[in-house]
Amino acid sequence: MMLMVPAQVRNASLRIVAIYAFFGAMWILVSDTVVGWLVSDPAILTRVALFKGWLFILLTSLLLYKLISSDNQKLARATALLQGSEERFHTIYDSLNDAIFIHDAETGRILDVNETACRLYGYGREELLSKGLQQLGTGEPPYSGAEALAWIQRCAEGTPQTFEWITATRYSSRLWVEVSMRRATIDGENRIVVMVRDISERKQAEEQLSLQQAQLEELNRTLERRVNEAIAELRQKDELLLQQSRHAAMGEMLNNIAHQWRQPLNNIAIYVQSMQLLKASHELTDEQIQSDVQNIMAIINYMSKTIDDFRTFFRNEKQKHPFSVSEAAGKAISFVSAQMDHYGISCRLVVHDELTVNGYQAEYIQVVLNILNNAIDALNHSGSRDKRILVSISAEHNRAVLAIQDNGGGIPPEALPHIFEPYFTTKGPGEGTGIGLYMAKSIIEKHMAGSLSALNRSEGAEFRICLPSADVA
Repeated sequence: MMLMVPAQVRNASLRIVAIYAFFGAMWILVSDTVVGWLVSDPAILTRVALFKGWLFILLTSLLLYKLISSDNQKLARATALLQGSEERFHTIYDSLNDAIFIHDAETGRILDVNETACRLYGYGREELLSKGLQQLGTGEPPYSGAEALAWIQRCAEGTPQTFEWITATRYSSRLWVEVSMRRATIDGENRIVVMVRDISERKQAEEQLSLQQAQLEELNRTLERRVNEAIAELRQKDELLLQQSRHAAMGEMLNNIAHQWRQPLNNIAIYVQSMQLLKASHELTDEQIQSDVQNIMAIINYMSKTIDDFRTFFRNEKQKHPFSVSEAAGKAISFVSAQMDHYGISCRLVVHDELTVNGYQAEYIQVVLNILNNAIDALNHSGSRDKRILVSISAEHNRAVLAIQDNGGGIPPEALPHIFEPYFTTKGPGEGTGIGLYMAKSIIEKHMAGSLSALNRSEGAEFRICLPSADVA
């Protein structure tokens, strides 16, 4: 836009001269003709000519004033627009994330920089303009001033250049940057516009990745040898490792039992200590003894069940056999029928299809028992007087589906995605192991090639056990 101002001035001057010439010519032609028609006396003609001359000067002065004033206003508006445009350009120029350098295309001398360049290199504008190409590199090939000038000269020939470079700043002697160069004509001169982007973090990540790849390649080269050595060692120590694995499994089981028993044992200790304190204060009654004994026995039964859960979970040597889904479900319900009667829970078994599956009946019953016990707990905490459990059996797409549905209010939405995770429980301390549903899912999915899922219905939760039906030919 700076190059257009002189042209605008020249055009305005030519326009004023043209208008002035046209007006003068028309004045002379028209006024002389009119005066010749109206006046014939020489004395009068002289006075009229003098008056006409002063009138011409007045009119042309007004005309020139009007023309010059109009052009000055246009020029002032154009100058204001130009200044605003330049201010916006410098605002954008200085606020870019990339450092910008303007170089002379022939010598490589730095002509201009933006504020980002000053911040990146840690110098003021005048300091940075005084720097040479040699000082913006490491000083050693291939990052010296000679290589930088070579890049600029290649760009000056018309081919944009993009490359990675190690530069030196006030803060660092080695900073990785990405450099992009383009040739541009600025104020009629050939210039090289250079954009510099800090890529030190990316290079560090690349170096780390390269190191990891090298380590992985080394690992791959030695993996086969180490595997063969490990296999040979394993073969030499088969008996020892077998015994160790059994001990490890036993240790893991004991560890899990200890994890599950810690809170129940604490509860038993609390009941016993409470009985001792009441005894010492002569406040222990037969009713209190009976209540505490019942609570302790419930905890002991729970601990015994935990042992059964773990023993079933770690039992590996079993043979699959066909069994009736309705018969297994009936046995599971009968095991907890007295408990459900005690808590006023009605349970109904609806068999839509008599189905047979191939698997482990004892484990299947254990899974159903686990879900029924959870439903009983949920109903006891629901506060509802109408407590119901519905167990239904049906065939869906060649699969035997056993659904257990209760009206206990359902599973909290935030807990629903986690209920099959080990040691996750929504029950209070001492009330849940957190492994029942985890083991149930493992039994159904890993041992019997089925699926166990849970969802919320309108009144409560529903668990669905799906197994391939053995009735399908």
